[in-house]
Amino acid sequence: MPNASHRSALRGSPSGRLPLLPGTALGAVLTLAPALLFAWRDPVPNRWPALALVLALVLDAAARIAARAVRQRTGVETEFRGLPSPMLALGNATWIGGAIMAVGAGLRPDLFPLLACALAGLVAMGALARIALARMVIVIDAAARAEAEAKAEGTRP
Repeated sequence: MPNASHRSALRGSPSGRLPLLPGTALGAVLTLAPALLFAWRDPVPNRWPALALVLALVLDAAARIAARAVRQRTGVETEFRGLPSPMLALGNATWIGGAIMAVGAGLRPDLFPLLACALAGLVAMGALARIALARMVIVIDAAARAEAEAKAEGTRP
């Protein structure tokens, strides 16, 4: 069961929510704009990689919404911080991946499909990991609540 320090970090803000990080929106824009531009300019080789990147961003947005809902319901922080993992390296700094892809594809447009697919994979894996973490928090919280209810019922005369 997560400890109380996780819950108290959320209570510090008036609404009980952490502020939306500007890097998230910036990352989506920096990733989406070049993908749409390359798909529009040369659709034959770039259409499917751009679509993969757009779908990965949609999955990431859905995962962030789910994580925020779990955080509001349970009070447990569901954001990744400090994990040494290649798929989670971008975390809330998706803009770094988007900028690298945009610069790389700008210098070598023929590499856009490869760069877009690699970034789409990283973003999608991070989103799936975020969904898995949110699910684990929900299951642990439900088990703790059920145990607390069972103890309360067992102690009644």
